[in-house]
Amino acid sequence: MRLAAGILAALPFLTLPAAATETRDISGQIMVLERMALPDDATIIVDVSSSRDEALAQTRSVTEGRQSPFDFSIMAPVDAALVLRVGLRTDDDMIWLSEPKAVDAGQDAVDLGTIRAIRAPQMGFAALLTCGNTLVEIGQLPDAVRVRLNEQVLSMQAQPAASGVRYVDPGNAATSIHMQGDSALLTIDGAELSECRIARPEADFTEHLWTISAIGETPTLFPSRTELVFFPDGRVSAAVGCNRLIGGYRRHGGILSFGRIASTMMACPEGLAEQERQFARILPQIDGYALNAETGRLTLTARGTAVLQARK
Repeated sequence: MRLAAGILAALPFLTLPAAATETRDISGQIMVLERMALPDDATIIVDVSSSRDEALAQTRSVTEGRQSPFDFSIMAPVDAALVLRVGLRTDDDMIWLSEPKAVDAGQDAVDLGTIRAIRAPQMGFAALLTCGNTLVEIGQLPDAVRVRLNEQVLSMQAQPAASGVRYVDPGNAATSIHMQGDSALLTIDGAELSECRIARPEADFTEHLWTISAIGETPTLFPSRTELVFFPDGRVSAAVGCNRLIGGYRRHGGILSFGRIASTMMACPEGLAEQERQFARILPQIDGYALNAETGRLTLTARGTAVLQARK
């Protein structure tokens, strides 16, 4: 099923601060392989990052009962090597996501054809690993490292290393990754992927403690007492009233979503209690972010609309 031109034109489009003013069209189709009916309000996700995996542009739209495959189209910066991810998300934080796809620099429109989206696992802050012409995602969890490549998800456990850090698949010793700084040696079933380097964004939201200045359109009460902390291993901690909230998140390029969140159960004054309730309502809707390194502002978005503002 193909989207009508009018629907494509209505897709929310967010250009982030690092994006160039000149753009070109990148289009294709998203296909989900599982034979299942998607909910009517599933979100179509299209995300473009730089070669350093810094978010550049994104679109979000609602399926409105349509089923796979879905057309997509996004305007992206010209004359820059890009990384594209496309997929779908449901309100229970179930995500189908393509593996990162390289788009060469150029000014002409690009039709990428059909791109398969598969169920994406929890990977925390999924970093981009470039191995020659191959793009790999790697995520650190509290007790393991996960690698996403060729529609496989490989979980590896830490092993002693003379230098750097080394992780090995407990079920297959011929699969491992050895990392030293930004360099990595990735071995899959005994075959080495050469020249692997971790693409690190210049600005990373895990490097700072954030205070929340607004939730939705409402400025926060006592913003200096609020707190939002992202840990690289996929844990998140927050305080927006008088309780502590902890849970998990996942990040792929400019895609951001939150899993189940637990909270302490202290009674709060009514203003702060309502602020906590508003935060809890908004958190499951979030599907993207924009980070402005110059101003130190972090904006969390839901279907292209800013729903939470934070600062260093």
